[in-house]
Parts: sequence; structure tokens; C-alpha cells
Amino acid sequence: MAGSPSLILCMLTGSLQSMINYGVMGFTPAFLMKTYGLSLSATGLQFGVLTALLGVLGPLIAGLLSDRLNKALPGAGRIWVTMFALGVSPIIALSVNRSPGPSDFYLRFTLYSLVLSMWLPPLYAVMFDQVLPRLRAITMSIYIFMMTILGLGVGPYLVGMISDANGGDLAGAILTINWVAPVIMIFLIILAMRAHGDEERMLERARLAGEAV
Repeated sequence: MAGSPSLILCMLTGSLQSMINYGVMGFTPAFLMKTYGLSLSATGLQFGVLTALLGVLGPLIAGLLSDRLNKALPGAGRIWVTMFALGVSPIIALSVNRSPGPSDFYLRFTLYSLVLSMWLPPLYAVMFDQVLPRLRAITMSIYIFMMTILGLGVGPYLVGMISDANGGDLAGAILTINWVAPVIMIFLIILAMRAHGDEERMLERARLAGEAV
């Protein structure tokens, strides 16, 4: 596992992107209530149902699309779908929290969340392609540990700290967390160039590791 730079890049990319996901989703309900005067019950129902539906639809679309692209571009096809999702979503985010009303917000957020959620299946597929089937459980365990620390632990914390430091500006704080995106795109560009080669060397890495033991 440690011999695959692509695997490490996948884990870093997913963990950093989780900072954005958790940071945005963690504070968007508070933003809706504070900015548009929505009630807690209305926000919970509207935002909860919408994100649940989009959280299913986006990955389904991405899974089908990335498998098709990967046949034409082995190793890199799935990464291009990930790059699209993580490169375009911060641009869409610029308009979401500047919406004049809740209806406009939900319309813009639908497009944002749909695109944003498309990174999950292709990146996970690339990650699993880098290891033997018997190592997929430990691979996912390590990834979830990293993603929890960076994503769930750091993402909402940073958004809250930035908001407090700027007089409670939740919209600005939510947008600020997207500055992680350029680093993510650099990782994905490197990953697109390496993934196929690292996957082809998987059996060789396993043989060398077995000999070392």
C-alpha cells in the first residue's frame, strides 16, 4: 500500500475534499436560518430531503459516467470525472450563498450539490484499483480515519472559526473553505498521470512485499 503514490494521493484528495463537504454541509442550515429567516423545522425538512436526494443521484450519475470513460481512458477516465466535480463545484459555490432568496438558493444549491457529490464513486474506484482485494478493508479503514480527522474534525471547525473572526459572516466562511480546491486539483492532475502505471505495478509491489516478509 505504501508503495503506491496513487493510493496516497487518493486518500489525501478525499480527505481534503471532505473538509469542504463537511464544512459546507455543517453550516449551511445555520446560514439558511440566519440569512433568510427560515424556521428550524422548515430548514431541516427542505435542506435534509434535498441533500439526501442529491447525495444519491450525483454518485449514481458519476458511477455510470466514470465507468464508461475509464474504458476509453484506463486509469484516468474516472479521475477526469473527479476533476470535473471538484473543479466546477467551487465555481458554482460562488453564487450559491449570494442568492437573494431561499428559492434561488435551493435552485443554485441543487446544481452545486449534484456536481459536488459526483467525486465519491470514481475516486473510491481508483483507490481500490491500487490494492489487492484482500487489502481493500484496511485501505478503507485508513482512509476513513484520515477523512474523519481532516474532514469531519477540521472542516466545520475552520468554517466556524473563520465566521467568528469575521463578525459571524457564514456565507464568506463557507466560501473560504473552498480555497483547499487548488491543492486538490494539483493532486488530481498528478494522480491522472500516475494511476494507470501504479495499478499495473500492483502485483509487483505485492510480490516484493511478500519477499520482504
